[in-house]
Amino acid sequence: MKLKKLKLKLKKDKRTELLNAATKFYMEVLEGSLLLHECINDLVSGKIVKKKLDDVIKCEHKADLAKENYINVLYRDKRALPFLIEDRYRIIKYLDIVSDNSEELARGLKVYPFKLLDDIKENMKIINDLYQETIDTLVDMVNLMETDFKSAYEKSFHIETLKRDAREAKYNILGTLYKKTEEKSLRVYLTSKICIKIFDMIVRAEEISDFLRSLIVKYPSK
Repeated sequence: MKLKKLKLKLKKDKRTELLNAATKFYMEVLEGSLLLHECINDLVSGKIVKKKLDDVIKCEHKADLAKENYINVLYRDKRALPFLIEDRYRIIKYLDIVSDNSEELARGLKVYPFKLLDDIKENMKIINDLYQETIDTLVDMVNLMETDFKSAYEKSFHIETLKRDAREAKYNILGTLYKKTEEKSLRVYLTSKICIKIFDMIVRAEEISDFLRSLIVKYPSK
């Protein structure tokens, strides 16, 4: 009886370690997106702070370290997992891309040489807020995958709605930019790249949520 209790405790301890490692990774990804959200709002207000952009880049590095630790725990304690290790590894890789994209956009903003045009500021803030809500929802969904498939499933549909709203904001921005025949072509091009990059990050998040939804279908309900 004591041996059985010991085995159960060890299994519980391994699962706790796994969940802690996963949470650390998810939180670093989320922190990078929160900081990037602030940086884009700074761009809208005309007072971009390069130190914040550096902090986004640092978050990506910290997320990489947390990711490696998570993978080490994952491979060491395979039997503690609620679903296949290959599927969990794909989740890690997908979220790593989210973190990498945050770093990439932060580096682009560091060298962006213009002020944001006044007539796109409102829609840029809209798409930026939608981006942040999308990443918040995605991280919530990933966490819920451990314990509550039903709630995670519902989150995926919210992400779809956010993407539709973001598409509208993107085309409003691009429609305005492409009419700026008096502006330098480089300014129009680089500004449109920022908008498109933000939208692409939202699209990537929706693709990840679609994959998570496929896992919900694949595995027994939690």
